[in-house]
Amino acid sequence: MRDRLESPRLSLRERERRWAAVRRAMRERGLECLVLFGSPSNWDFTVANARYLAPIGGNAAFNVLVFPLEGEPTSFVFRPTFVEYWKRAQDWVVDVRARKGPWAQSVASRLKELGLEKAAIGLDGLAGPLDPDGWLPHSVYAGLRELRPSAQLVNTDDMLERLRSIKNTEEIQVLEQAARLGDLMLAACRERARPGVRECEVYGKMMEVMLANGGEEPTLFLWAADASPFPHPFRLPTMRPLARGDLIICEIHPKYGGYFTHVERTFSLGGARSRVPEDLRGLSGGLRDGAGILPAGPEDHRGDERCEGCHHRPGPRHVRDRDPRPRPGLAGVSALPPPRPRGGREGAAFHR
Repeated sequence: MRDRLESPRLSLRERERRWAAVRRAMRERGLECLVLFGSPSNWDFTVANARYLAPIGGNAAFNVLVFPLEGEPTSFVFRPTFVEYWKRAQDWVVDVRARKGPWAQSVASRLKELGLEKAAIGLDGLAGPLDPDGWLPHSVYAGLRELRPSAQLVNTDDMLERLRSIKNTEEIQVLEQAARLGDLMLAACRERARPGVRECEVYGKMMEVMLANGGEEPTLFLWAADASPFPHPFRLPTMRPLARGDLIICEIHPKYGGYFTHVERTFSLGGARSRVPEDLRGLSGGLRDGAGILPAGPEDHRGDERCEGCHHRPGPRHVRDRDPRPRPGLAGVSALPPPRPRGGREGAAFHR
């Protein structure tokens, strides 16, 4: 087996920057260790905190990270057969182990090795600002309370998410790679979507292009195709052949090295409905009103509720390009143009 796998990587210098920033935040909160429960769900969103410090993730991989204030971190993966792969796919964390028994038992054993049986331990995945329900299983929390009764278990809230939201140059370069994958996926849709071609074939071609150019799964890809689609894309395509007059609505998160960009695009297979221009006028009004309601600053999960009344009827809420002017496509397939690109810069804040 090769000693080093050809996976997207960030530098060791970036590792040191992140570890130092997180440890500063730990000291401010009086935390002696973090336990980040990277359990894959919600398109791997719930692995992001652990992956930020130990780049193990993608393809629904577990990454349960014990990150002490001092000393080397330990990443627990799901099975022994995964250990050697992850030692070669990343070079940030040397101590990669398979879990033994329940997750709580593995974590508690490592805390004992570190002499942290009575420490203040920060846990992510508990109910917090970005997820009112959390994702840490009750069995893990209860197990840690039972096995390490003298430890103080502390909710990290959005500590990691706030640190993650500030992107540096290396991260922006990875995001640009993810954006390039999005361009390739949209081009694949324009080239493949034709009357008579099944929805699932177009969807599959778009996924193929992303994976064949270094992308990873799982990633969000919502889809709808119909002459009059519902207000938001479905999760999966059907086996129905496309027909002239269909609208294809895509919401995609092309992902590269754990970073994704957000792309939404609507395609028309010719013979578009006569009310499309009217829909787009409604869309433009909704965007203007929504921009006026949402303030600058941290992400607020109530934003959708505030903007719910901003869509102007008539007009679908799912078409979100800013420029309402149609652009000619190939063989009768047309697509709305994307928003004007805005160059990323170091220190810029991003959602998630």
